[in-house]
Amino acid sequence: MTLKSALYALCVGAILAFAANANAQTWKELQTSTDEAALIQAIEKPGDSPEDIHNKNVACKRLAVYGTPKAIPALVAMLSNDKLNFNARFALEAMPFEEVDAALLDAATKLDGMNLVGVVDTIGVRGKAGSVDTIKKILAESKDQRVKKAAFIALAAIGSPDAEAALVEAAQGDLTGYEFETKRGLGDATLALAQKYENAGKLAEASKLYKIVLNADYPKFERESGLYRSLLCDGAESAAKVVELIQGDDASACDIALKSLRAFAPKDCDAVVAKLLDAFDSLPVEKQVLVVRSFAQLKGEASRPAVAAKLAAIAKESDSVALQVAAAKTAKESVKTHKLPVAFSNDALKKSQDLRDAYAAYLTAEFKAEAPKFDPNAIVSDAGDEITLMNLKWIKDARVKAAGAKLVEIAETKTGAVRDAALDALSEIVELDDLDLLVQALNGETNDQKVDWLLRAACTRMPREECAAKVAELFEKADLDGKNKILPLLKQVGGSVALNAVANACNGPAIDKATQILGEWNTPEDAEQVAAICLAIAKQSTDAKYHSRGIRGYIRVARQFELPVDKKIEMCKIAFNTAQRAEDKKLIFEVFRRNIVAENVAAALEYADDPNFREDACASALFVAEKIRVSQPAWNWNEASGDAAKDAAAKILVDGMKKVADISKDADVKERAKKLL
Repeated sequence: MTLKSALYALCVGAILAFAANANAQTWKELQTSTDEAALIQAIEKPGDSPEDIHNKNVACKRLAVYGTPKAIPALVAMLSNDKLNFNARFALEAMPFEEVDAALLDAATKLDGMNLVGVVDTIGVRGKAGSVDTIKKILAESKDQRVKKAAFIALAAIGSPDAEAALVEAAQGDLTGYEFETKRGLGDATLALAQKYENAGKLAEASKLYKIVLNADYPKFERESGLYRSLLCDGAESAAKVVELIQGDDASACDIALKSLRAFAPKDCDAVVAKLLDAFDSLPVEKQVLVVRSFAQLKGEASRPAVAAKLAAIAKESDSVALQVAAAKTAKESVKTHKLPVAFSNDALKKSQDLRDAYAAYLTAEFKAEAPKFDPNAIVSDAGDEITLMNLKWIKDARVKAAGAKLVEIAETKTGAVRDAALDALSEIVELDDLDLLVQALNGETNDQKVDWLLRAACTRMPREECAAKVAELFEKADLDGKNKILPLLKQVGGSVALNAVANACNGPAIDKATQILGEWNTPEDAEQVAAICLAIAKQSTDAKYHSRGIRGYIRVARQFELPVDKKIEMCKIAFNTAQRAEDKKLIFEVFRRNIVAENVAAALEYADDPNFREDACASALFVAEKIRVSQPAWNWNEASGDAAKDAAAKILVDGMKKVADISKDADVKERAKKLL
């Protein structure tokens, strides 16, 4: 070739390459393209770079929507590419053209490995009966376990008579040499085909398929699934099998039989339960327990009287506590669906706390469901405290309001655990209209913590202000000892009504407890009202003790509650001027220490001119300033920042620390103040 010819060829190649690149589309353009020709061109374009692969995959996805038979050859050509196989199949799978099926079958004879697995999967999804021969051929010839698994699943998906026949033949054949995943795939496919028959109402055919996977070669979870579904498909005819499985030594099979018992349709359930009840007495106790527990969810109706009779006999006659507990639990769980009533003798109940707990739960459920006639006199049992405590437990849990008066009587006449249980039950059942019953029952109780707990448990269930009004009413009627027990409850209830009641109590014989309660009041929304009441006590009381309590309660509000800084500073001034004792006045400095802002430096130092409080004021101001320095180490108090508020705060800090350094007699305080400057 001459130099001229070579140059000519080079120029032509460059021009063609430029033209090709000029026609090429970016992936963003491909993502919205509806031009089939351009999309085909994109996937046929040579190149295997990450960008090329991405563009081709995008084009495949678009062809799933906009492709015609023209796109099939280009897409099929991509099936041998590991990076494009999935999206090429995605497009082919969605196309409603017969040419796709022929192309896929042809490709399946030429591919191997995971690319063939994918194509076989797509053939199954498309579900064409004409694909079965090719799938059978692949099964016969391929040594790849992954391919075999995909082929089994494809046969189940196709679902034609010849596909099903091929699958059943394989499932019943020799699985020697199959790996676990291949067996699993064959089992899954067989179960899927059986499910198809079951859904269509062909229960006999489904049962036969389910039983195929009972072969020990299949994974355990598939065998268990097959057993469960086959029992349900066989229905009443499986009664003997269910009993056999329950009687057997295989715990998993027993569990499956019991599970099926709860899932049988009503008529089937009745037949199976009848067979099981015939064999019940021959079962070991541990199996009887399992059977009794399964009775709670039975769907059968005709068998319920027989089941109820069996539970009643167990409750009355059985020597096994475990079996009686199971009967009580089953009776409880069946209350809302079908009654299976049980009743236990006191002798049986006295033997086991577990039985008493289970029976109490049953009685609770029964009362809530039906609210049967209740006899309060039956609460206390002559058989002993164990039975009485059981009765008190279910009465509490069921909230039997009719038991209220009797519970008060028990609390007033019994001691120890029985009295405590009666009080506990009473706190759960009383309502606003009979809260006085609980107060009456607690009369004479010396444990203030118990009183507080029980009253609080009752009142937390009631509307707040209405409850406070009721408690205030009870307070007015009570003697001094009763008033002292009720006052903590007013604190627990909280709110304006309760607070006013405590304030009124400060004017009477219960002032000692009332002022103590005010000092402990902790509901934030009541802060200002508490402060006003405490201040009034401090100003009006002639008793130094209550004056001091009033001041301390007032200062506590400023110290502990969330209030604006200026409000706290104002309260400190009022407290300082009202307080009579120096130790009470000094409490205001703790308020300043609790709020780390510059304003509190100035506020504290307002009291520094009084020699009695100078060092407390300086120490508080220094404490706040040091905390500000630690939290904002880069802030130079001596330089303007351009922020008026910040500069004003800086001036307060500088002036304050100069004053501390100047007037404090404490050498350490003076030195630390100077250091901040």
